[in-house]
Amino acid sequence: MSPPEPLLLAADGHNLLFRSFSSVPRSITDPEGRPVNGIYGLMGTLLKLIRERRPAFTVVAFDVPEIPTFRHREMPTYQGQRGPLGGANAENFAWQVAEAQALLAHHHLPALVAPGFEADDILATLVTRAAAQGIPSLVVSNDRDLQQLVGPMVRVLVPGKTPVEVGPEQVVERLGVRADQIVDWKILAGDPSDNIPGIAGIGDRSAVELLRRFDTLRGIYAALDSLAPRQRRALEEGRNQVDKLERVIRIRTDVELSMTLEELETDYATLPERAGDALRVVGLRPE
Repeated sequence: MSPPEPLLLAADGHNLLFRSFSSVPRSITDPEGRPVNGIYGLMGTLLKLIRERRPAFTVVAFDVPEIPTFRHREMPTYQGQRGPLGGANAENFAWQVAEAQALLAHHHLPALVAPGFEADDILATLVTRAAAQGIPSLVVSNDRDLQQLVGPMVRVLVPGKTPVEVGPEQVVERLGVRADQIVDWKILAGDPSDNIPGIAGIGDRSAVELLRRFDTLRGIYAALDSLAPRQRRALEEGRNQVDKLERVIRIRTDVELSMTLEELETDYATLPERAGDALRVVGLRPE
């Protein structure tokens, strides 16, 4: 077996578990009949990637939905359109999150949380630390916010039937802007998925066009006099929202965490071969 690669595999636990919870059959249950489809999908994705990529370090980050984040304090309407994850099956989803965290810990796969922050902030903090030590990272999530992190040392893997590895060129192909422009783009256009309003009167297409023309939000504001009256008026009226929007949108890289990068070393000796094997270790099983 090949030795581990100098790589941090950083997975968005809530995102991956919810993706499987929504797509993997609920007929996969534990001995008491409770669905464990989310756990099964999460473990299957993670174990497959560990076998394929051989990362020296592995971490799975989770949100803490019951505790408001700094973003909710900054903008009380943040994600306000969302109900409990899992909808009618929210209780089972929350149970699967807790079980997944315990299962990961059982197999020496760190599951990190940081009350008051999101999983995105945990992952951003860790990949920033890894990059400072010359260690590249692969972030696993279909949350496009995490594409803010893409650069020379960080790529994002969007899971699916045909996984897509996103580097700098792919960010532009998928979003129309560079990774370092995503925050400015979302300030301008908003993000309905997070209930972020953006600047009224500036939509997605206009935001992309403005950033292609002026490169940054600061550059756009420096060139207001060259814009059409409607755009100039919208930007002038939205100027007082820019700082708050940036604080909400930008992923934090300075979260105080309970583990260091060195403590995230992948323990290959304890890993099961398949998701089903992982479930059986703790008394769960796929039907």
